[in-house]
Amino acid sequence: MYLQLLMVISFVIAGYQDIKDRLVSDIVWVPAIVGVAISFYFLRADWIFLALEIGLMGGLALFITYFGFVGQADGIGFVLLVGGTIPFGLIPTLIAVAAVVAAHIGYLYLSGQVGKPKVIPLSQFKKQPNWIPKAVIVGEERTAVDNDVNVSREAVGAVTDENAMVEVQYGVPTVAYLAAGYVIYIVYLAIFQPGTILNLP
Repeated sequence: MYLQLLMVISFVIAGYQDIKDRLVSDIVWVPAIVGVAISFYFLRADWIFLALEIGLMGGLALFITYFGFVGQADGIGFVLLVGGTIPFGLIPTLIAVAAVVAAHIGYLYLSGQVGKPKVIPLSQFKKQPNWIPKAVIVGEERTAVDNDVNVSREAVGAVTDENAMVEVQYGVPTVAYLAAGYVIYIVYLAIFQPGTILNLP
């Protein structure tokens, strides 16, 4: 159960940071990493299975992070999610994550925040971290930015013309989704399978 407590601590703090700033400090993941190390110690018979799961998810996370499809914290969150679930627990956790994603994206779509192009002033972009830039517009000139979300934010942040506009899309808080799904999974175990959660490492 120590693993789950450490994972919840990391994911709750990371989710809060993701919602607030769309940036997650690397130090936040230390409790979860310690928890995964503990699970390797206690799951001596199944450590190869856990290592394979983490390795596969780690490779996938590295690929999608390297090509800029998600941020670095999102990739770390995916890997730790695998390490923090009991064997075969990843599926219900991902179902919980999917339900959270569907509810939030549905709300954003119905409220008009996603689903159509949006252009905002540069000053607003710099104050609100929830936007992913697609292009910078200065006067009549539109300049597309890199598809890598990490590179594009830095490029737009370096623009000095305060009259510039930024074409954006809403940046969803992926780590917050993972955090919510993981917490839902742990609460489910605590309520409906208390014996299982009490016997976990």
